[in-house]
Amino acid sequence: MEKYLSMDELNDVFRQLGSQYKIMAPAYEHFGGRFAHTDNLLYQEVKSAEQIVWKKKSHFSPKEVVLPITETLFYFNGDELRESRIDPRPTLLFLRSCDIHALERLDHMYLKNGGNADYYYEMKRKKLKLILLECSSSFENCFCVSMGTNQTDNYDAAVRFSDDGLHIQINDNSLKPLFETVGTETDYQPQFVQSNPTTVRTPDQVCDDPNLIRQILQNDPSWAQYDSRCIGCGRCTTSCPTCSCHSVFDVAYDENPTQGERRRQQASCMTGDFTNMAGGHKFREKTGERLRYRALHKVNDYKAREGTNHMCVGCGRCDDRCPQYISFTTIVNRMTDIVEQHLIDRQKEKADV
Repeated sequence: MEKYLSMDELNDVFRQLGSQYKIMAPAYEHFGGRFAHTDNLLYQEVKSAEQIVWKKKSHFSPKEVVLPITETLFYFNGDELRESRIDPRPTLLFLRSCDIHALERLDHMYLKNGGNADYYYEMKRKKLKLILLECSSSFENCFCVSMGTNQTDNYDAAVRFSDDGLHIQINDNSLKPLFETVGTETDYQPQFVQSNPTTVRTPDQVCDDPNLIRQILQNDPSWAQYDSRCIGCGRCTTSCPTCSCHSVFDVAYDENPTQGERRRQQASCMTGDFTNMAGGHKFREKTGERLRYRALHKVNDYKAREGTNHMCVGCGRCDDRCPQYISFTTIVNRMTDIVEQHLIDRQKEKADV
């Protein structure tokens, strides 16, 4: 089913949907931005079509819909446990093609990795209906085409917004009855970005051995420059749609220490205490070491384990958010250049012998 709806018709649908669905989309958090009197663009529940910000890339990803920054897993009272409640309504989630691919990476980490599905992630994930938010053109710092995430067919509906209304293609049969009596029939197929101003080459494009890639890059001296440049704030990881690290801890209530809750909270491999161990040992004390770890995971190690895709989806949010203007795309391209040069040098050495 393909239709065109005016903004008034779309808002009528939103009003009908309100009791049945939770609608999550990029929307402004007023005066919540990085600088004074600026807005933050993040995923929130919306009640009207006008709230959806479709002309800009969100500052934070839709990851937080299924992986909240902090969530209570269960409550305890002595030897009694009570599962935390979640909104029973299914969720309509408006998101870009790259973010749909990112959700697939999270699905692997939380539903397939280790052979066990994460119960709390799975509960929220099952409720999602994905609404593809079409990109009319590439945003700044995006490199989705290089990462192969600019296109997808994994969606329940697709939309193209305009100032006057939207085109919608509906694939999910449970959503079609909501649109049968509104809008006008049209011929709409979602379009996808075919090029980005920013491009990257990943190391596996010049070397098919992930172990060798890691070996070459592990001790490369170029990472040392980030010991002073990177401040280890973790902004790149909080905005990243595929970062999945977290901490789990118990909170005992002051009034009664036998009562409390177990919480899961997002964590960042870029912060100084991420690798802390008993006895005060740390694996990666320098920020350059942490950045190396993160970069290798995004464009080498994850694919080596998962087998098909890199964890990075090329959304460019890490470049957008870094207060030190460290470019992840520059890092990835330099990693590839280093691996390529190493292989060239090794071939020359063999030829000389």
